[in-house]
Amino acid sequence: MSKGSSPRPFSVDQTTFESNWDLAFGKNKKTNMETTKLILTDVDGVLLDWAGGFDAWMLNKGFRHVPGNEHAYLMNERFIDVEYDQGKQLIREFNESEAVGNLVPFRDAVAGIHELARAGYKFGVISSHSDVPRACAQREQNLRKHFTDVFKFFVHLPTGADKDDALEPYRGSNLWWIEDKTENAVAGAVRGLRTILMDHEHNNQDRPEGITRVHTWQDIVAIVLNPNKSI
Repeated sequence: MSKGSSPRPFSVDQTTFESNWDLAFGKNKKTNMETTKLILTDVDGVLLDWAGGFDAWMLNKGFRHVPGNEHAYLMNERFIDVEYDQGKQLIREFNESEAVGNLVPFRDAVAGIHELARAGYKFGVISSHSDVPRACAQREQNLRKHFTDVFKFFVHLPTGADKDDALEPYRGSNLWWIEDKTENAVAGAVRGLRTILMDHEHNNQDRPEGITRVHTWQDIVAIVLNPNKSI
């Protein structure tokens, strides 16, 4: 998730989705969707520490946190003298900068991803980080550097875009969906995805029905490898 940015209109390219489906399920999609070991996942705040990278970038530019609001969701509440629209523009600037290509893994993501990979799982990324080609290339390189070749495909959406359209092709698939933004988690759950919400301060008051909340990737590993004990 990229914080505090409003979505732009976005229509998913059907050719892109058909290609992703072929990668994930092969040609016999209906037969293979429920048996394939594929996990759909967000990136920022799930795989990579976007907030830590953004904060360091902002502090380096001379911005300072509002005391006591270091973890506020909106950038105009998080930083001194930053207006709402300015905050959205700074997010886009960061997401298209070289700095975003150097984000570090989030919590225990590396260990968790590798454990699931050893169990045969692959990952499909759906991220509303940026759809600018250079930013997309940096994102993929950054992920592969930390997690190696565990990814089946990448879906890159405009900064802050909703993921309803991106998740629609997987409706009824019973695939796992990992998110940290409550609205996007719900978008997966209502489409029949087994949805897990990564715990953050910005979502810790949300308890959407049918969604499991976790704090670490080790929690996710335990749920995925023991599905009868989860949702």
